[in-house]
Amino acid sequence: MKYIFLTVSLIIFSVSSAVAQTITITPDPEHTNLAPNSFPVNGETLIISGDQVQIGSSVFINPASWAYSNGKEKFAFLERRENIYLISVDNQGNTLVEEALEFFDISDETLNVYSFDDGRVILRDNVANFSFLNSKGEQVFSVSNSSQSADGERESQLAADKRGRTVVLYNPVILYGEQTGSQARIVFGDQDHEIFFDDREREIKSLQVSDDGAYIIMIISDGTSDRVLIFDRFGNEIYRQDAGDPLAGAVLSKNAEYLTLFTSGRVQVFELLSGEVLGSASSRASLIYAAYQPQDETVLALGGSVSNGTIVNPTLTAVHLSRREIAREEINQTVSFINLQDIEIERPAANQYKIIGLNRHLMISLQF
Repeated sequence: MKYIFLTVSLIIFSVSSAVAQTITITPDPEHTNLAPNSFPVNGETLIISGDQVQIGSSVFINPASWAYSNGKEKFAFLERRENIYLISVDNQGNTLVEEALEFFDISDETLNVYSFDDGRVILRDNVANFSFLNSKGEQVFSVSNSSQSADGERESQLAADKRGRTVVLYNPVILYGEQTGSQARIVFGDQDHEIFFDDREREIKSLQVSDDGAYIIMIISDGTSDRVLIFDRFGNEIYRQDAGDPLAGAVLSKNAEYLTLFTSGRVQVFELLSGEVLGSASSRASLIYAAYQPQDETVLALGGSVSNGTIVNPTLTAVHLSRREIAREEINQTVSFINLQDIEIERPAANQYKIIGLNRHLMISLQF
């Protein structure tokens, strides 16, 4: 396997504060009337009210765990009855699978479920054990992701691409005496998995897999400084970047040519092949998500304060890197989310964007 290692120096190239002509933000017309606890799912509505989750005709009260697939086509729930039950439904609430998980401990507080568009489900129990189920709810194989540290570890987490082809299990925090570290492994199949990352001094702050499953993007921290690592789908490290301030996120462009890093108040864009810093900008609002749009040479950054699943005083900042122009606009809509990692920015046309992953899609139009 070819190993490529790039280290990029942090060179700040700031854009000026010139103001663009216009930035227009409107909600998707189909989502205008959605309440903060209602979320669009392929023509249907997901409603979350306290401990109650409703999708189509199905209502689940206080599930032990629940999840939706990346395309929001399938939903999986774990219910505590006399046993733990797995219930999988489609986006209209029609039941696809209902199975008792007889060997799961009903008192286990680490239960978690992960769902995929093709109906597959992955279950976590006992901190670090993962069971892989097919679309019929039948167990295909299981993987223990335990680090075996005598000092303990936090619950293992799972990250995967939208189709569930590249699956990564990781221990975000492992105790080694007075030190904390982390570990990650790729699961290729039954009895076929490999640890590709093992660090006894840095914790994993975040880990995500690119939409196409080709890359793994990881932020690790030693408590004082953060580092971004990018691996290919086989676990080979191909890029690393040290950051001064604590990072809030890292977004890799679809063609894997550009990396956007953002802290709470600054965003930077890197070209991976050359190591060049294309530009950086500060934000008045705390940043929640930021991504570079290379076709338009523009960075879009969503800011605001997060409170109980709602983004308070949301704002959008657009930075044109080559023209060194900045546009800022308040979002006069109530926007909420289920998971911040769901937030993405799509580009349907030049200088036209859509922010998804919120209770209403936001349509963005720029004119520099």
